[in-house]
Formats: sequence, structure tokens, C-alpha cells
Amino acid sequence: MTHTRIRLVGTPPRRILHISDIHISDGMNAADLETGFRQGLSQKPDLICLTGDFVSTTSGFDRQGLLRLLRSAVATAPTYAVLGNHDGGAWLARWGGGRSTEFMRDLIGSSGVHLLHNQSTVIDGLTLVGVADYWSGEFAPEQAFAGTPRTTARILLCHNPDAKRDLGHLHWDLMLSGHTHGGQVRVLGLTPLWAPVADKRFIAGLYGWENRQLFITRGVGSPKHVRAFCRPEISVLDLV
Repeated sequence: MTHTRIRLVGTPPRRILHISDIHISDGMNAADLETGFRQGLSQKPDLICLTGDFVSTTSGFDRQGLLRLLRSAVATAPTYAVLGNHDGGAWLARWGGGRSTEFMRDLIGSSGVHLLHNQSTVIDGLTLVGVADYWSGEFAPEQAFAGTPRTTARILLCHNPDAKRDLGHLHWDLMLSGHTHGGQVRVLGLTPLWAPVADKRFIAGLYGWENRQLFITRGVGSPKHVRAFCRPEISVLDLV
């Protein structure tokens, strides 16, 4: 678990629990993830943000276990989410998975999590905007931002940080992402080879970008359980 302080003008202090890349597939079940979840929830967040890749593929995963984890989050604090490239859509279909995101949208919604699929909401004076995955074929940022107030700070939930190049013309203050797994396999001094992003300047942690901020969490799971010198991460963000 990591703690990061983020200066965000226009919003009262609050604590956000940021979790991404659960990947409850490939033999990984809820029991493998519960310790990390409990540690994060014990930090008493005011808000929980989940940024996609709940599964590795949309079949053959621990469905009841995932629901149990999500419901534990909902019971702790208001919980909002977006989907990732492994949760359905055009990218997953190319690898033999489900083209439709409807199954995962319905499953996540049934847990009580608020899924922001090209949608926005205002909670306690803070605007949350969520976009569909960048590779899903459903990415519609203009729709997501339509009608959002300009008088509140805006946090953007977006699984893939590379999407920032197509979001730069829109008004947001902080983007929360996952997708990179922090590089997954790290060797000191070398650019991570496994990070599935074009812009490898942004792999894990807090960054400044074009007068706004971007936070990328390393995620709690990984496909095929592969990690080396790159620990899983539950991220606690204190907005000040």
C-alpha cells in the first residue's frame, strides 16, 4: 500500500482509495486479493475509484469472489469505476474474448459500484468523469464530459494513461489510471519492456502533464501472475 498527497485546488481535503487491474482470472481468485483490499479499506477512504481490468478475460473467472470484493468496497465508501481493455470490447475480441462490455457493466453494476461508462457525476462538490477503455471501440470522451460543471475540480477515471493525448483538449485536473502494472517486470536503469503504453515516461506514480496531474497505480493483480521487482499496489491518495 502506498500513500500519496496530491494538491487539488477547488476541492475540500478527502481521501481516495485507488485500485486498478484486479485481473481476477488465470487462477487468481478473491482470496488472493482480499488482504490488499482489507488494508486499503481500513484506511477509511471518503471515496473509492476503480480504474479497470477487473478480469483478464470475461469468462472462467471467480465471479462471486469479484462481487464480494466490490461489495466490500461499496460498504465502505461511495465507489466509482471504469472498465479496462480486458473487460470486453474490440481489443479483447482480437484475443478471443468478448467483444461486448455489457456483461462486465452489468456485473459491476449489480455490486452497487457506480460505473461511469462515458458518464460523469458530482459528489460532494467534486466532479468525477469516467471514460470507456481507450482500446474498446467505445471510448467517447465528448459524451463523458457533456454538461459537466466548470466550477468544481474534475477527476477523470481512465484505464489507459495513453488516452491523455485524446483528452488534452478537455477540462480535467487529475486523471487516475492503471493499465501499466508499473511495468510488471522491472530491471534497475532500464525502461520497462512489458508496459503496454506508447508513452513510457508515465509508468507508475504521480506526474505533472500540461498543467494538470496524472496518477498511475501499479495495480493489484497481473495476467499469469507475472511480476518481478514491481510490487502490487493499493493506492491511498490524500487530496489537500
